[in-house]
Amino acid sequence: MQVREFTVNNDQTDLVALYSQRLAAARLILIIMVVYVHVPLILPALTDAWSPSILEPAFIANKTALRFAVSVLTIMSGFILFAKYSDRHPISTLKKKIKTLAVPFFLWNIPLVVALYVAQAMQLTSGRRLDLVNADLIGWLDATIALSTRPVNYPLYFLRDLFVINCLAIILSKFIRKFTVVALIGSFVIAEYDFDGILVLRSSMLPAFVIGAALAIWRIDLRSTDKLLPVIAPLFLLSCLLQYYYPSSGGSIYVAALGAMTIWQTTGFLERTGRITGIANAAKFAFPIYLMHGVILVVALSLGVSVTPTVYGLLLWLLLPAAIAVTCCLVFVVMRQLVPSAVQIATGGRGA
Repeated sequence: MQVREFTVNNDQTDLVALYSQRLAAARLILIIMVVYVHVPLILPALTDAWSPSILEPAFIANKTALRFAVSVLTIMSGFILFAKYSDRHPISTLKKKIKTLAVPFFLWNIPLVVALYVAQAMQLTSGRRLDLVNADLIGWLDATIALSTRPVNYPLYFLRDLFVINCLAIILSKFIRKFTVVALIGSFVIAEYDFDGILVLRSSMLPAFVIGAALAIWRIDLRSTDKLLPVIAPLFLLSCLLQYYYPSSGGSIYVAALGAMTIWQTTGFLERTGRITGIANAAKFAFPIYLMHGVILVVALSLGVSVTPTVYGLLLWLLLPAAIAVTCCLVFVVMRQLVPSAVQIATGGRGA
């Protein structure tokens, strides 16, 4: 496969087109990682490298190697918004974000809110996280719009935060473009001291988004480190092991940085070897997987599925997320054939 060359520092270069297949492949990989993160594991309070559990690979991955996926997805979102100059078209961009983020959030959360309320009213399930039967106004706002905590369909907090951050980016577009370094520093300070309060539930998403914006504004050649994959990947694995067995406050930053580079450099390897097209084409399933997997997980947990420290538990952790992802794809394909217009709306037009 011949890779088309572009001059990255040319203001006329379409950066999104340049990296389109790599962005698509990375999105699919990262969202599958998110599915693995959301499979519930009871992580050990203490870690001991000399007395490993049979679930040790799952514990290490869940605690470290899978945790940066949302941050990288957020970096990609900031990069795409500013690389396409969408921030300079506030009205059309806001309409698009309502369609692609807000509408899917409500369509995939509200029915689950209703179902959970009915189940709790009939005493079929508990209200340990969100007690809707006895909820006050704040409780209902949390359940429906994720006011101060994750909604009933808990993975969808990402869409909620991303919508808020996109709105902020549109409002502050000129400032971010003119004072990019100040915006970067400010976003880290806001995240560190939680100055965003309940405006952004996952504070780390704000600096991640601004990092993506900076990469686009400065037109950084994102292929420049591709050849470092044989070095970065082992360092990433080593950082995961060190952070799990000897955790530190800064260790997670190294894991996230090295992990992001490893994912991106892997897409470069796939591109160079001509293997990226199939993965990029399958990325049309990425958003449907993200939207649906929380619902399927809720059903699985309600049926008593649990990951236990046994060979069965390890196999379940390895296979269940993959099975959930495949199920989401199949449901999406069937629904797209039966009710294409509804699927178009429910997925924000992505992959339909």
